[in-house]
Amino acid sequence: MKKFVDYIMAQPVWKVVLYGLGILFMIFNPKIILPILFFCGIGFAWYFAKKKPNAAKRNIAAIASVLAVGGAYLINPNIASTKQEEQAQATHFASTPSKNDESAKKEAEAKREKEVKEKAEKEKAEKAEKERKAKEEQERKEKEEREKKAKEEQERKEKEEREKKEAEAKQLAAQAESAVQALENNQVIENIAPAQAAIANVADQGTKDRLTHRVGLVQNAITVREQQAEQARQATAAEQARQAAQQAQQQQAQNQTVSGGGYYRDASGRWHRPNGQFASKKEIASIGLAW
Repeated sequence: MKKFVDYIMAQPVWKVVLYGLGILFMIFNPKIILPILFFCGIGFAWYFAKKKPNAAKRNIAAIASVLAVGGAYLINPNIASTKQEEQAQATHFASTPSKNDESAKKEAEAKREKEVKEKAEKEKAEKAEKERKAKEEQERKEKEEREKKAKEEQERKEKEEREKKEAEAKQLAAQAESAVQALENNQVIENIAPAQAAIANVADQGTKDRLTHRVGLVQNAITVREQQAEQARQATAAEQARQAAQQAQQQQAQNQTVSGGGYYRDASGRWHRPNGQFASKKEIASIGLAW
């Protein structure tokens, strides 16, 4: 044994590690290693005895073969007994099913039914969730479509209302323009109020100011003409008064003209006697005066 230990210690480290791993592999995999170890031990023992004589290595190979045979013998009875027990149990289970098998079958069946039920419920829940999401998406799209249509309708109405107001504003501006032109063509006071009323309906402030200025010019022109007419009227009245006074003076002079018999004629054409009494037609004719 000492020589074996000395031999091992004299070997390189990698060989010692390799030997150690081989031993561990043999321990944990005896079914594979023991037959290989047996045949390798026989082969190396012959090699170190005939081809390359080495007593120490030959002895190690021989010991390894013996250990392999012993190990195979030790594990084979356990394997055989284990196989026999398994076969016996299989035969027993096949011939007479036990209560444990029935219970296991029931549990397996119940488990399978539970899994099927859970799967069905899961699929149902997933389907319901998909339907809910699809419904929500459809409602969202419908809502967006309604909002879009409502917005378009509102914009259309606003556009129509705006165009209507613009058209009305243009029409009112045209009416005001016509009224101002009528005032300019016929510059009388009666046409001022309609023109001003038409201008009041104009929405555009610039147009309104322009038309108001034109009406103001016409008003100024009318005022000037009225002043001129008033001056002319006053002049005419003064002339008429002068002429009337002159005629009155002439008439008075005529009324004061006495005829040959003392008769005279008043402003109304009636003849009077010298004493101031009215004279008859016959009386006037008798003295040769024209009635």
